[in-house]
Amino acid sequence: MTTTADSRRRPRGRLRRRLLVGFVALSLSTAALAGVALWFADTYIEDAAVRDLMEREMANRTVPRTTQDHLTGERGALRFFTAADAPVELRGHAPGYEEDFELGERTYNLLVRDTADGPVYLLYDISFVEERENILAWMAALALSAVTITSIFAARWLARRALAPLDLLVDQLAQLDPERRGERIALPADDSELAVIVDAINAYMEQLDVLVERERSFAASASHELRTPIAVIQGAAETLALQGENAPLKRIARAVAIARHELDALLALSRVRERPALASVRLDTWLQELAATYAEAIPNARIVWDIDAAEAVVTAPGAIAAIFTNLLRNALRASAGAPVHVYVRPTEIVVTDRGPGIAAADLPHIFEPGFRRLDGGSGMGLYIARTLAARFGWQLSLRNDEPHGVVAALRFGEVDH
Repeated sequence: MTTTADSRRRPRGRLRRRLLVGFVALSLSTAALAGVALWFADTYIEDAAVRDLMEREMANRTVPRTTQDHLTGERGALRFFTAADAPVELRGHAPGYEEDFELGERTYNLLVRDTADGPVYLLYDISFVEERENILAWMAALALSAVTITSIFAARWLARRALAPLDLLVDQLAQLDPERRGERIALPADDSELAVIVDAINAYMEQLDVLVERERSFAASASHELRTPIAVIQGAAETLALQGENAPLKRIARAVAIARHELDALLALSRVRERPALASVRLDTWLQELAATYAEAIPNARIVWDIDAAEAVVTAPGAIAAIFTNLLRNALRASAGAPVHVYVRPTEIVVTDRGPGIAAADLPHIFEPGFRRLDGGSGMGLYIARTLAARFGWQLSLRNDEPHGVVAALRFGEVDH
């Protein structure tokens, strides 16, 4: 399972790898280009020097002398032949210069000139040059390997240094508490490169603080305005109950109690780290009382109960009421007179209907604010229900049932005091 920390590390890891690969590739490319350039320069200079040496030696060899001992024989890497003593392999070569001429097991450069006595041949043994080039090739390979290893370590060090301010910024962002206002991020003074980003983030956070504070002020005002009429209705219902209780008065009392609990739950969401009041409730009786109020308002509503939760649990009744009644209303509207099944367990409530279900394209969006199904609603009910469930760490899920219908499940536990 991917964690939040893993998702934060992955982008930085990819950036670090890109920097590492880029630096190593640049180092190797530079080293390779420099090596190739040096190789061609060395080869060019060497070939030019050998040819110049052979031209001068040929000139010396072909100057008329009183003695002829210089016309044949060897001198170091040079071998000179006249037409009379030239090996068969040399005869027939046109005047000119030829590189990499094979004679026996050696490699030579060949220079041929025409003279009055016939062609003469000058060979320069370059076998030792090829041996040296092989040695240089191995040395170049070793040097390239050394450059690779060195550049990898250097790139890792440079990447750490270059990304250190970014790592610090990401760590500070990860430690921010979304429920605390006034928090800002800061970087050392010498990390001015990221100052523009930090300033933009802090400015955005300041705007969020202003927005959240405005919403909280509105919630506080709404709380006062809504509590007053609820209290008036509750007081009037209690006064009428003194003259004798009846079914309508009981429904009014239940509706007022539900409204008060749901108002507490919703307003608690707008306050920092505040949860609705906790209470010990028996789900088996309390949920049926909640359902009765809504079932009476929907014609032909039928609810089938399957209850195995006789013990009281400590929970947030306002949150439970808001979530359960929302799921129940949706199920009753979708069923169109068909029975709605409610399964109650000590840590789970499941509401199942036999309606048309939810379109596959709509399933990913059902908890988004403002999303409305064809059966009506404000589009905020499931969003509020999911938000309340998340506040307590509960799990709220909806899925299509077979052959049709929807299964809505709320899984919860007792809330810690």
